[in-house]
Amino acid sequence: MTNQNNHVIFKGTKDGITIIFDPEVPFPILCGQLERKIIEAGKFFDHVKTAMAFKGRSFTPAEEEELLEIIRKHATMDITFVKTETSEIKELSDLLAQELEPSSMTKFHRGSLRNGQKIEFEGSVVVVGDVNPGAEIKAGGNIIVLGQLKGMAHAGCKGMTDAFVTAIFMAPVQLRIADIITRFPEENKRGPKPPEYAFVQNGQIFVMALS
Repeated sequence: MTNQNNHVIFKGTKDGITIIFDPEVPFPILCGQLERKIIEAGKFFDHVKTAMAFKGRSFTPAEEEELLEIIRKHATMDITFVKTETSEIKELSDLLAQELEPSSMTKFHRGSLRNGQKIEFEGSVVVVGDVNPGAEIKAGGNIIVLGQLKGMAHAGCKGMTDAFVTAIFMAPVQLRIADIITRFPEENKRGPKPPEYAFVQNGQIFVMALS
């Protein structure tokens, strides 16, 4: 039997605080337990500056805001960044819908790419998973990674300079758009950080957070 006091679990990580929510429990019960645990923690969370991640289930924007409001009400916590499973996928899905024309050729790969694996495609490539170190994607169009990009990515490999690369966590070993190559500094590979996309402007690759 599931412990009724463990529908909401707090875990400290090197990147901040992760709150794990039971996916089978009604939202009002989660709110009540979250509120009780914040109150019981007392001054532990006061004046703490940290990133926060919601894990275990997806929430609507309104539900996410309600959870954050409970935290703000009972703790003077300075939350620098909120990472949720819902917002990560939605931001990248919205970008995908805006940037890829319905008639364009797109290859979808479900699952992570391991060391030594490679995808080559003349259109755009969407990976629903991670691209691990030693893995490579080469696309004539855009590259979208719904996970961590830590391998090599070459978008616009046939000279398409308006191609882009985007990922939930952008930390490639090498990033290339058309014939322009860049490497990410080590400090840019550390999390937490919001989803990002890379594009070419004035002959250089720029990386920006998804707004």
